[in-house]
Amino acid sequence: MENNKAFTLTNGGKASFFYCHRHLLPPNHRYRKNKNDFFVGRVEKDVAPPRFSGEELFDVMSEYGDIVFGLLSGKQKFPGLGLTHNWVKRSIFWEFPCWKTNLLRHNLDVMHIEKNVFENIFNTVMDVKGKTKDNIKSDWM
Repeated sequence: MENNKAFTLTNGGKASFFYCHRHLLPPNHRYRKNKNDFFVGRVEKDVAPPRFSGEELFDVMSEYGDIVFGLLSGKQKFPGLGLTHNWVKRSIFWEFPCWKTNLLRHNLDVMHIEKNVFENIFNTVMDVKGKTKDNIKSDWM
């Protein structure tokens, strides 16, 4: 959010978070004082920014309105881009009712995702009646 330490790359113009994570460590962590292995000649003295709850993030994300999908998704601009945030799109996962209450929103259930992907591929390859994903609706052309 507005407390990030991201900087813009000179040639590429993209936001970079390189060398921006040591302030998230505990105040007495040994890496904060390490000048040689991280950022040359710099001791990290800044404190970590406050953590937002899922409900607080959801309220902020709700201000940005509808999500644009497809070819136009990269063209949408949210107010305050580059000043208060670096978001260029809102994740579709915010549509899940439980997403704002998840402690780790990026921690998806890999076991069930793998199971579902395997079952879909297996059922399609083996042509299981009623379970295959190879049908008229899957034609993308």
